[in-house]
Amino acid sequence: VATMASDVCSHVKVIVRVRPPNDSEKRENCRNVVQVVDNHMLIFDPKEEDASGFGSQRGRNRNINKRANKDLKFVFDHVFGETSTQVDIFESTTKGVLDGLMNGFNCTVFAYGATGAGKTHTMLGAQNEPGVMYRTMTDLFKRMDDAKEEKEFAVAFSYLEVYNEQIRDLLANVGPLAVREDGSKGVVVQGLTLHQPKSAEHILEALDSGNRNRTQHPTDMNATSSRSHAVFQIYLRQQDKTASLNPNVCVAKMSLIDLAGSERASATNAKGARLREGANINRSLLALGNVINALADPKSKKAHIPYRDSKLTRLLKDSLGGNCRTVMIANVSPSSKSYDDTHNTLKYANRAKEIKSSLKSNVVSLDSHIGQYAVICEKQRQEILQLKKKLKDYEEKNMVPGTFNTISSQKQAEFKRVSEALQQIFLSRTQIRREQLDLERQLKENELRQRYSEEDNLQVQHFCAKEKTEKATCKHERKIASLRTQQQHICKRLKEAETRFLENDGWLHRVENEMKLLKSNDQTPEVLEKELHCHRLQLQVNDLQQHIKQMVALTTLQDQENKRMQKMLDILLPEYSRHYSALHGAGLVTGADERENYELEHLVLRERGVVWADQEGVGGIGLHSELAPVLSFSHLLYHQSSPCSKLSYSSYIYFCFCSFSMQMFCLGIIYKIGECLQNYVGIIMIIYIIDYTSFLHVMISLLLTDCRKDGEISQWMNLCRPVKVENVTRNNSSISIFP
Repeated sequence: VATMASDVCSHVKVIVRVRPPNDSEKRENCRNVVQVVDNHMLIFDPKEEDASGFGSQRGRNRNINKRANKDLKFVFDHVFGETSTQVDIFESTTKGVLDGLMNGFNCTVFAYGATGAGKTHTMLGAQNEPGVMYRTMTDLFKRMDDAKEEKEFAVAFSYLEVYNEQIRDLLANVGPLAVREDGSKGVVVQGLTLHQPKSAEHILEALDSGNRNRTQHPTDMNATSSRSHAVFQIYLRQQDKTASLNPNVCVAKMSLIDLAGSERASATNAKGARLREGANINRSLLALGNVINALADPKSKKAHIPYRDSKLTRLLKDSLGGNCRTVMIANVSPSSKSYDDTHNTLKYANRAKEIKSSLKSNVVSLDSHIGQYAVICEKQRQEILQLKKKLKDYEEKNMVPGTFNTISSQKQAEFKRVSEALQQIFLSRTQIRREQLDLERQLKENELRQRYSEEDNLQVQHFCAKEKTEKATCKHERKIASLRTQQQHICKRLKEAETRFLENDGWLHRVENEMKLLKSNDQTPEVLEKELHCHRLQLQVNDLQQHIKQMVALTTLQDQENKRMQKMLDILLPEYSRHYSALHGAGLVTGADERENYELEHLVLRERGVVWADQEGVGGIGLHSELAPVLSFSHLLYHQSSPCSKLSYSSYIYFCFCSFSMQMFCLGIIYKIGECLQNYVGIIMIIYIIDYTSFLHVMISLLLTDCRKDGEISQWMNLCRPVKVENVTRNNSSISIFP
């Protein structure tokens, strides 16, 4: 037996359903603590608007005993409000998962939440409003019926419950069952009965019978409280009808799980057996929460996952982090009466989004025995005759199959949904990148201003009198403190932006995995993949444009500093020359003075000299290497465009030019980059500005230590003071780099 597996990285898909308020909550006039914003976002414990319409009042009328609103925002794969129907839930959860089941992927859908939150209603439903389990069985048999001419199907199912940490078969009157782990089958329940249905109605009858056997007892919180975790599993085996010596057999499993709700003894007033049941329920759900936390934590990839802490977590081992495509339906109550339960459910659901699993299609290739060759040949001959008959009927009646149009429309709807998701993700991604680069520009400007302030203070120390030096030092220290406070604030905002960027990475990763799953079913068109690459290229162009603006701003700042230093040199050099001539004529020049004059003359004439390797950085020569990191391009330009992208640049070019439409797009991108590069003339001059800065710093450090002419002190003092640099907006083409 040879296994044929295609790996797909998948996240747990999290759906949140907010149930309507019940009669008890309406009578008590409970506050609504869940606000559904849109199909993907909700706010827990939102801020209350003031009745006057002018916002909240902060004054003496404020109730200090009232708890402040948390106003927590949560984003999930889908959020359903109080008006959602059972059909809406099925369409967004199990219907998409059934595609994976038909392709050989293991699937799990489980409902999670506190007692009374609506889990059993979502999974089982009522006679007039059937839930996820009923609709799943109906849709599965419909799909099998549509594909019966191409494939042979075999279905089996089981139904069990976990009650007081014991496993019971709901379809057979047997004692507690044991859980075992098999190397090839994974987690199995020893002694669990498997039933082979003949139709969907047979499964639904068995499901109804098992629900009657399920343990339910009323509590103060829920009159029909489920006291056990129910696990309904369907095993699907499919094989192509095409006769072959090596037929491919696909075996997959779907688990539909209705978890018991977490509860507090004080709220349910449970005693005796009910109290023990509640304790076991909470213990198993706590173990499930610990498993979710461990799997969602990126630091605990190699850490121990506590699956064995509960029978429930052992059964869900394959569903959480294993070879399984998992959907979590988090049911919550909107009432303030269930404030803590709703908050905890949303926190665990938010953590579950980060759980990843590696999916493998369970397709095996079976080698036939030589004795079956004659039978296989006969089947192939019969199949050829059937195909010839179908082809003849088609040619005679010239019929146009309407099913293809239906399938095509379904595919188009799925492609449109993925395309819109890509567009929204990259729109948000572009905004976050723009904010990151702008914050990085502010950070670099802050570093430059700190550097200029330090250099200005050093010049004041070299030149000015003591009383003016002390005053300038105090001013310098206040400025440095203010700049460092700004720097901390910018770093904090930059870290928040990086966190949002990582969250965006996660959503993009999910969409890319959906595309892979569609591709495994030969459904992904080239348009989607090309659209993804177009978004990546556009993101790189936006980064490049932002970098150019960043470099122009930093260059302008550096140029203003150079102008100030050049003006100081214009005053200092003539005065130094007169002083040196007077000293030389009087014969008062020392050897040190001659060496300094020689070095200064060497710099003025811009003569090249020999510098040994161990002399790098002496006397300001190392300014280039110190200033270059501040003026360098951002690391974000080289950030991976998307989590799953591993294409090289040559692969991009080959892929993008594979069609005429993509040729035109790439030409547009290249033209846009060409427009950006027109401004690079000014950007490249940054190298000369850095060298020019090195030259000015060395000359001024020499001149300020020697020149002390009283008549020029006031003018030199004004130049030594730091210049306040305002934000200057100029066109890129008209910026003057040099004086």
